[in-house]
Amino acid sequence: MEPIIDRIVSHPLLSFVLALLSVLLLFAVLKGLIKIVIALLVVGLLYLGYVNFLQEDYPLPSMNEETIEKLNDWIEPLKSLDLNISSFDSNESEKIPSILPEE
Repeated sequence: MEPIIDRIVSHPLLSFVLALLSVLLLFAVLKGLIKIVIALLVVGLLYLGYVNFLQEDYPLPSMNEETIEKLNDWIEPLKSLDLNISSFDSNESEKIPSILPEE
C-alpha cells in the first residue's frame, strides 16, 4: 500500500487528477442528497398546507378504533409465530429438449 501512496504523492499531476475526481464525486453525492432533502421539504410543506388550509373542507379519513383493536387481537398470536420459511432460491429450469443428438 505504501508504494502506491508514494507513487501518487511523487507525481503532482496524478495527485491533482485524483483530488479533482474526489471533489467531483463528493459534489455529486452532496447534490443528490440536497435534491432528496428539497423533495422531502416540498412534500412536508404540501402536507402542512393541506392540514392548515383544507382540513375543514376535505378532512382526512378517521380511523375506527374498534376495527383496529380487532385486527390487533387477530394479529397478536401471529407475531411470535416462527414459521421458519425460506425462499426457494434454486435456479432449476425445465429441461428443454434438444434437436442435436446427445453424445
